[in-house]
Amino acid sequence: MLKRKLQKQAKTKENKTLKNDAADESKTSSLFAKPFWQKFYEIELELNEKLSKMTKPPAIQYIYNPVEYAKEVHCEYLKKYLNGCKKVLFVGMNPGANGMGQTGVPFGNITTVKYIMQLSGLVEQPNGTHPKRPVNGLQHTTEEPSGKRLWPLLEKLADGSLDTFFKQCFVYNFCPLIYFDKHGKNITPNELKGDYKQEILHVCLETLESLVQLINCEIIVAVGDYVFQCLKKSENCQNKRIMKLPHPSPRAVGNQNWPEKAEIWFHNEQLLPYIRGEL
Repeated sequence: MLKRKLQKQAKTKENKTLKNDAADESKTSSLFAKPFWQKFYEIELELNEKLSKMTKPPAIQYIYNPVEYAKEVHCEYLKKYLNGCKKVLFVGMNPGANGMGQTGVPFGNITTVKYIMQLSGLVEQPNGTHPKRPVNGLQHTTEEPSGKRLWPLLEKLADGSLDTFFKQCFVYNFCPLIYFDKHGKNITPNELKGDYKQEILHVCLETLESLVQLINCEIIVAVGDYVFQCLKKSENCQNKRIMKLPHPSPRAVGNQNWPEKAEIWFHNEQLLPYIRGEL
């Protein structure tokens, strides 16, 4: 009887030890687990690697990649606003020269990034810059027109708080590259030609599919027609609700009063509960 009692005590002690070891291992695994934003960023870096190996067409003389040279601010954006899955992903086409091209934040006009989002960080230089297209980082003085329209509207719809907007939403650019010709003229992804255009579309769409899977969103809002048409080519995104928001660029045809029209669009598409973090 004493022997059985001692055996039982020994087994109980062994079980406690195993449970403690498992708990310690769980704590250690949790401690060293990658933050959610870093998983997202690593997928972006994989895309950068693929893009860097492509041969640019002769018409393209300069390529800027702000995910690389503005990585400090870009990562601050991810750290602050991407701590887990989101229900809505907004997808722009590519960086603007005066927006993400300076700040590393999609549609990131200076005022929004510095004073509303309160992000900071060193912005380095691209590999080769056109004299007409300098990179001044957060000291840049020209505001990105699309960002000046988009972010204040989203802030307004989120009851005056971008922190509220980012609870269930996130903003990303389909292609991280800015293209310029020898005169410094901006060439957008939809203006690219031939095989290079298709290669860019393919690798960027492949990356977007991976990011959509990671953040597990329900809705993808394509900002502009280019991204909307690209998403139509994705079999992996067809189980998502895909919507097209007219691009906020003042250069777009018929884009007068964009904020007013876009606000009506958000109401009609029943996106306000997501923007306000109510779902």
